[in-house]
Amino acid sequence: MTTKRIFAILFIFMGALVAWMILGAANLSRTDSSSYTLRSEVASLYGGDLVFETPKSYRYVESTHKEWAADGTEIEKITFSPSYLEPLKSDVFIDVSLDQRKRGNLWFPTFKADFSGEYLFKADEPDEAYYLRAALGSSDSIYKNIQLAINGELVSDLLPLIRGEQYLVTPDEEGYVRVNLSYQSTGMENLYYYISPDYQIAQLNDFNLTIRTDFEDFDFPATMMSPGEKVQTDEGFELIWSLDQAVTGKDLGLIIPNKLNPGDIVPRVTFFAPVPLLFFFTVLLILTSLLNCSFHPMHYFFLAATFFSFHLMYSYFSDHMNLYLTFGVASLISLVLTVTYLRLFAPPKVAYLWAPLTQFVYLVMFSFSFFFDGFTGLILTVCSVLTLFVLMQLTGRVDWEKMFT
Repeated sequence: MTTKRIFAILFIFMGALVAWMILGAANLSRTDSSSYTLRSEVASLYGGDLVFETPKSYRYVESTHKEWAADGTEIEKITFSPSYLEPLKSDVFIDVSLDQRKRGNLWFPTFKADFSGEYLFKADEPDEAYYLRAALGSSDSIYKNIQLAINGELVSDLLPLIRGEQYLVTPDEEGYVRVNLSYQSTGMENLYYYISPDYQIAQLNDFNLTIRTDFEDFDFPATMMSPGEKVQTDEGFELIWSLDQAVTGKDLGLIIPNKLNPGDIVPRVTFFAPVPLLFFFTVLLILTSLLNCSFHPMHYFFLAATFFSFHLMYSYFSDHMNLYLTFGVASLISLVLTVTYLRLFAPPKVAYLWAPLTQFVYLVMFSFSFFFDGFTGLILTVCSVLTLFVLMQLTGRVDWEKMFT
């Protein structure tokens, strides 16, 4: 081992680092340039955030106020403003099924939803004219099999419902307005249920909402209410919100899980690639020195190329293959390249055992750690400390002065 050779290997490492930065930037650029377009394409087919709303029943209340005209005279104006009725009872059921779609190298969390809701309103002034607004909240979504019944009578003209216009409704003999609404729809990324009219504080009376899923890795928006009860089923969960005599300005929501995106993980693995190579070079350099079979810097150049081939295949095969399958294929080919190259000049123990084992640990395991979100740093820390321990034990009695001369 000589200082000149170490600097040559360091130069090769720096060149590989530049190559990985270029590849990582290319991956980011591919993802960023296509993300907006691909997302728009998926949204045009499945819709964006799917929004459900509590129907609003109200009557107009007359009020007067005085204004001053330009000539200084006082004018009395009459205005009519809506007075909302809080539902006496709400029974809502939403069945959500995951239907994720892939475009390019990106997955999108699309889903299907079957909605059914029963609402009961009590008219405080039965002789007044009452109106109902039951808008479909997501203009980009597609709604099918829509059924609306008011006091048991099906409504055939659904255009006011679609446009968010108001219906004139007549309370029954007891002064109640019963609303039954059901439909099927699709969405992407998020599902929301708005319970407060116009973002005001609402009173919830006998409110029951159940969302049934066929998936488990869901989450809830930070500013919204989480369910009071979660019941696991054979396919997923039933999430239950039950509130009575409650006052809140918060709404309800569900974040739909997504598959691991190649467009997200591949650039991260690529930008991290110099770290596994640095470990690999360090361990290989010390092992070959201890075994008196030092490699030429050109050997390190081609070994760096086997590492780079892994990330190159991983970057572009993932557009057309399953992400895990791509990882396995790229790992296997990279290891085969290393072993078949080292067998030509290295001792068999190095070619068939130590070098591929080191590459498996630092390239394959380090890269695979990115599949475990939140644990990557822990895995890398443990491997790094173990590596330090092993190298310290192997080189503790080495005469470095003699080795470098």
